Amino acid sequence: MKLFACMGFAFLLAVCAHQSDQQTFDRPALLNQVADAQRLDVVRADRHILVVRHARKSSPECNAMDCQLSPMGEAMVARLHGLVGPAPFDAAYASAACRTRDTARAGGVKVQSHRAADRLSKGCEAGERIDRLRSDAYADARTSDKHWTIVAEHSNTVCQWLAEFVPDDTAARQSAGCQGGRLPSSAYGVVYWLYRTDGQWHLTHLDNAFDVAQQQTP
Repeated sequence: MKLFACMGFAFLLAVCAHQSDQQTFDRPALLNQVADAQRLDVVRADRHILVVRHARKSSPECNAMDCQLSPMGEAMVARLHGLVGPAPFDAAYASAACRTRDTARAGGVKVQSHRAADRLSKGCEAGERIDRLRSDAYADARTSDKHWTIVAEHSNTVCQWLAEFVPDDTAARQSAGCQGGRLPSSAYGVVYWLYRTDGQWHLTHLDNAFDVAQQQTP
């Protein structure tokens, strides 16, 4: 009888702890999608960088800098904004492509663009020149004291961000979908969550966190 009572008490403690996390964490809907085993570490982290692949684009064949999001892609951005909550992020970074910029706007703050590739100075808008490099964005994100940062990238450059911050955690990157340095073409709507505890970066991922697709789409 005492064993059952202890088990019941432990269960109540776990429920209370979960509810406390939800009440004190500043982005509770996001936290709610984190696995129980990682939730406490995420809650005590002092830095968070959410890396996402751009939302679904208007055509799967379009890879130009000015490719736009499809209506479903725009719905994904709206879902992502709802997931992270109304409070603006402290910083938002994206490659200079229109589709990544528009996805990063889910963070509710002005997006700072960097080159999609080091030798590609072209931006989203006609005649726009981008000088900032992705390495500049890495350096800013690493040395910043900003609590929340959102980053929107491409199927290959998402994995570059993960390798930059958790270079030794090959298993975590592979679990997140990075194979051969890139995500599979079907990987949309995943949040790749980098968080720092005790000065060390860690990675978790939230599958299908903001994808609205229920069928095959671009």
